[in-house]
Amino acid sequence: HPRMTAAELALIRDGATEAAADGPPPALAALLRSPAVWAIIVCHFAANWGNYVLLAWMPTYINKGLGVDFASVGLITMIPSLVAFVAMNAGGWMADRLIQSGMEVTRVRKLMQTIGFGGLAAVLAVVGYVESVPLAIALMSLGNFFGGATAGGFGVNHLDIAPRGAGIIMGLSNTAATIPGIVGVYASGLILQATGSWTLVFQTAAAVLIFGLIVYLLFASARKLFD
Repeated sequence: HPRMTAAELALIRDGATEAAADGPPPALAALLRSPAVWAIIVCHFAANWGNYVLLAWMPTYINKGLGVDFASVGLITMIPSLVAFVAMNAGGWMADRLIQSGMEVTRVRKLMQTIGFGGLAAVLAVVGYVESVPLAIALMSLGNFFGGATAGGFGVNHLDIAPRGAGIIMGLSNTAATIPGIVGVYASGLILQATGSWTLVFQTAAAVLIFGLIVYLLFASARKLFD
């Protein structure tokens, strides 16, 4: 490509050589002893807590929390998902540009994660206070805009630390990330039943995101830890 730099070409060649090299993936026990692996797992769990809660409870929130028939506003509820689609692509692009500019990869991953989880948590902390559907949808869209930054954070961190073990790490983190689909949705229902507060439901999701962010900032790494 005419705009490809020499450094980018070298990186592609090195990566191709590395991927083609023979060798077994890292042992599962070794991966599970790595704090950096657990940072990814915790972040995936936290991300899906927010995702599943919004996915499962949005129709009920609009109908009972805001008092609007969901069918009458169904079309605009697509907007947050469309924003997420664009933002995820933009987040990956932004992370690549920062790395190409010379920023250390671990810093890039943590910066993108901070934007993603920090921004989404801030939105979830306040969205329960709004009283109109358009504003609620706008805030959720803003949250997804921030959340897209995680595509350049934990979402690709598997490949940084263990090129040959990335699939195993993804399997571990994705397994953990299915748990909120059961626990998170159920816990949110219990909170709503006990308190009647949508604000508390969303703020609980925000707290889980902040916990995931703290773990990531403390333990994540983009150094190659496993051959």
